[in-house]
Amino acid sequence: MSEAATRPRADALGRSAARGGAVTLAGQGIRALVQVASIVVLARLVGPADYGYVAMVGAIVGAATILQDFGLSRAAVQAPVVTVGQRDNLFWLNLGCGALAAVAVLAAAPMVAALYDAPVLADITRWLAVTFLLGGLAAQFRASLMRDLRFTAITVIDVAAPTLGLLVAVWVALADGSYRALVAQQVVAAVVVCAGSVLVARWLPGPPRRREPVRSFVSYGAHQLGAQLLTYVSMNADAVVVGARFGAAPAGLYDRAFRMMMLPVRQLQFPVTRVAMPVLSRLQDDVANFGRFVVRGQAILLNLLAPVMLLGAATAGPVVEIALGAGWLELAPLFAVLAVGGVFQAASFTSGWVFMATGTMRSQFRFALWSRPLVVAAVVAGSLWGVVGVAAAYGIASALLWPVSLWWAGRAARLSWRPWLVGGCRTILAHGVAAGAAAAVARGLDPAGPWLTLGAALAAAVLVLAAEALVWPAFRRDLGDVARTRTLLRRR
Repeated sequence: MSEAATRPRADALGRSAARGGAVTLAGQGIRALVQVASIVVLARLVGPADYGYVAMVGAIVGAATILQDFGLSRAAVQAPVVTVGQRDNLFWLNLGCGALAAVAVLAAAPMVAALYDAPVLADITRWLAVTFLLGGLAAQFRASLMRDLRFTAITVIDVAAPTLGLLVAVWVALADGSYRALVAQQVVAAVVVCAGSVLVARWLPGPPRRREPVRSFVSYGAHQLGAQLLTYVSMNADAVVVGARFGAAPAGLYDRAFRMMMLPVRQLQFPVTRVAMPVLSRLQDDVANFGRFVVRGQAILLNLLAPVMLLGAATAGPVVEIALGAGWLELAPLFAVLAVGGVFQAASFTSGWVFMATGTMRSQFRFALWSRPLVVAAVVAGSLWGVVGVAAAYGIASALLWPVSLWWAGRAARLSWRPWLVGGCRTILAHGVAAGAAAAVARGLDPAGPWLTLGAALAAAVLVLAAEALVWPAFRRDLGDVARTRTLLRRR
């Protein structure tokens, strides 16, 4: 094997990326189906309190997922050249970070149980510690697969892991019906990702090499780590507060509502970001085209996500009853509130694109340094009004920080942020009006059953959107951009 791992030839890079994009999107679709199946099936086998136990632990120890990687895998993927010696050193660094994260979680098990006054959480915490060691072990193998553009192998692993995890979870739930099914799901998925990555990467690490510098990788990872940790804390503060103040069952309801809300966000965020980032990176020296692409990218992202999120909020009752069963209807108000807030959270993704594409990570960290604690404070204050108050506070904080994030990113990249904000407000308003019509229809047809209610509400929303497109030229252009996404990207 050569000493330097170089990029593929330029004439093959485009074809490899195109094939990889198609494979990635197909895999993302399968993963979405598996996640939906996981939500629908396990909700009928495991109770809210058991979901709450796992969510309470995950909200705290999940930060170790960021520590186990330390941003080193992303640094390895984006580096122009990674020598064999650097790759080996990064492997041992990642393994060390994963081991430290696992030991820290093991040591924290009694404290997690004491925080929530639930002894059962210590056992859950100890089992989940295994996943951090496995994550550190697999990090550089996965980075190697991404550098080599082996998207098919990555996709197969990423589909196999949640699928096998779900199958084992269902088997354990049928036999036990407790939180052990959810813990087994996470452990099995981590084992499959680790084993699959090691087996298909086709290399084995050598001993650490002092003469192979990795300082630039560590520096890149450190900047990523700070912003990611602050974001993680703010995004999981609501789960910690709900579990600590209201107990396992409300925490389980909140966890299911939050995961249902995030399902479409996560499925669209990854492929859209993966397409947008290389285009923005090439346009960063062309400020005018860069700004236009950011505005258009936000319009495409929001016109795909906003209708799903806002219609989900408008028809929360029928959606929850169909997806989880009548026994979970209590979480419908939570889901509705979280879904509205999730629209503004998704709208903030484009500011992250700008930070990453222009290399202004330090500016992103400074923004996170003051904005993320405000989200935590809002969530704590919202808990005075119960679990729904926590959800509302999270959504309000996300809505207020969205325009600020646009202004901050625009200033860092020397972009005009006003067209960005105006375009986002237009999209949210248009789909909000359609969702309002759907909510009115759903309220009138509620006794008719969830399927009829949902169908009639969706039909009303489509009619309103069609009318808006006819009378609102700017919104019609936004919808046209969504329809022409592939052509627009090729033109860029």
